[in-house]
Amino acid sequence: MSTRSRMLAAVVAAALVLGVLLMAVVPGTTTVDEEADDQTVAETTEADLSGIPDVIAVVNGEEIGRDDFVAVYEPQFQQSVAAGQPVDQDDLKKQTLDLMVDNALLLQEAEARGFSASEKEIEESLHAFAIDSGMASADEYLAALQEQQGFTKDEVRAQVADGIVIEALVDAEVGDEPIAESELRTLYDQAVAQQEQLGQAHGGAAEVPSFEQVRPQLEEAAQSQRERETLMRVVDEAREDAEVEIRL
Repeated sequence: MSTRSRMLAAVVAAALVLGVLLMAVVPGTTTVDEEADDQTVAETTEADLSGIPDVIAVVNGEEIGRDDFVAVYEPQFQQSVAAGQPVDQDDLKKQTLDLMVDNALLLQEAEARGFSASEKEIEESLHAFAIDSGMASADEYLAALQEQQGFTKDEVRAQVADGIVIEALVDAEVGDEPIAESELRTLYDQAVAQQEQLGQAHGGAAEVPSFEQVRPQLEEAAQSQRERETLMRVVDEAREDAEVEIRL
């Protein structure tokens, strides 16, 4: 599988993979050096792509190329600009490359363990993404991505496959241990406290649903948190033994 197929823009990866670590570069999280000229930063509307080498990093022998990096970096930069947020491009580039290195490590770990995506799984995922996007079919979804983002069908299918194997890796690490009642109760108490604070801030009493009413949402939140923590742990462990050369 080519590096280009692996490293589609993060805006697509967010929809296809877990929606957690692979979108670590979020508009608004970048900071601007206090000594920087804020007006100059705010007026920058084009991504600075000068000085980016043909190979921007090597992860356990696998190269991350300039084109792959730009495909991820530019959408992140443009989203920040569109939101009217100041962007420290050096910082955003570093965050973007860190994201891509983590993505490569996850894929390498998943493939090393023998995880793969079947054609049936890919088709089912594409159909689900199409429905979630308000489209009638996977073909319509793929055509929209190609028209709007310039991604070929093969590139999108490859990214879907990557998402499937990473999800399989996380599922294997998380296991099927049920979420403890105490964990759900803790999440509920935290939510209640936040609701009460919100109500006080607006001068009224907050209406708080019962534990049983929101139990499904609590279970979903707890599972998402467990997956996030597992994903980050797997990445951290992979980085310990990885040979990563950064050329940015």
